[in-house]
Amino acid sequence: MTVNRWAVLAVAAAFTLPSGASAFGTKTPAVFNFTVGSNTNIADGNARIFSATSPDLGTFKVRATGWSLEKVNGVTYVRDSKLMVYSGGLGVTSGDDNNGANNQHTIDNYNRKDFVLLQFDKPVALMTATFNTFEVYNFGKDSDATLKYGTTTASWNSGLNLNNQNVSVLNALFSGTYTSLSPNNSGNSNTRNINPNLHWGNLWLIGADFTNADGRIDGFKITNLAVIPEPATWAMMIAGFGFAGAAARRQRRLRTA
Repeated sequence: MTVNRWAVLAVAAAFTLPSGASAFGTKTPAVFNFTVGSNTNIADGNARIFSATSPDLGTFKVRATGWSLEKVNGVTYVRDSKLMVYSGGLGVTSGDDNNGANNQHTIDNYNRKDFVLLQFDKPVALMTATFNTFEVYNFGKDSDATLKYGTTTASWNSGLNLNNQNVSVLNALFSGTYTSLSPNNSGNSNTRNINPNLHWGNLWLIGADFTNADGRIDGFKITNLAVIPEPATWAMMIAGFGFAGAAARRQRRLRTA
């Protein structure tokens, strides 16, 4: 029992360090690879399940879906879209994307604003993501992104009733939102820290910049995504491992007695 207690305390202390990624010491984040899958017979509203395993932090699962925001007569609505997988990463093809022509198969904000919803099987902090940039309609390249985070009691692998809903229904799912800008205002593909303030949640949104303050069209695919677990979740996992180990040792002692 003493071993379990100190294991939990050590992990809890590590997670309370002020610096984000360094709080985990040498622990390796779980990295989702978003380049594997089929685009055969894909319909609006499709979902994809991905898993990622860290040797230190265990296995994570996520349900990913593609969406877009459309403004009609001054009112913004959520539309379900096709979530596509390419060798370059996740893309979204929405209803006005002309089947993805002119690189509109990306997560872009040309007309409609595309985004991906990520429903994790446990609360996580996003760490880094790789943005594979594309030029949409010859408007240049950019990868500014809107991110939202929140916590939901819905099952991680259940559907979200958002199609044709007012954007306020979408926003109500989240407790915070912020913008991640492309490094050095560059249009190059890049891997960057997308959560410098270390927010947590089991529901995340990554989209082409909704505000688009710089006026540049953002178009990108998400190639990979690194995550770490919420401190409380990780501490409980460690405690569980400890209790399981203690039980196994006790059983061995009983068998040899």
